[in-house]
Amino acid sequence: MLGTVIRALIAPVLRECPPACGIVSITAVDVSSDSSYATVMISALREPERALEFLNGRKNDLQRLLSKLPRRKIPMLRFRIDRSGERGARMDELLRSLGENPERSV
Repeated sequence: MLGTVIRALIAPVLRECPPACGIVSITAVDVSSDSSYATVMISALREPERALEFLNGRKNDLQRLLSKLPRRKIPMLRFRIDRSGERGARMDELLRSLGENPERSV
């Protein structure tokens, strides 16, 4: 539930990401069991590192937004790039290459 609230608070800021990043989205928000940290996984169509840099630059503002939540403990934000899409594309590429040349091993 807290992850959903955090996502809703951060999502509007994604529209302010540099245009060079393309579409930036939150793929997951993982809140630690003791609510000390909230790891926000992001995905960007282009230049994900630039999007990550932008969000880290806005971290203090976003942390202030979170501090207004009616909670005793507010998690510290951490932003990470979600590379699962890249890994999936690489796996597809490897499987396709095996299908084209079944004698070749990876």
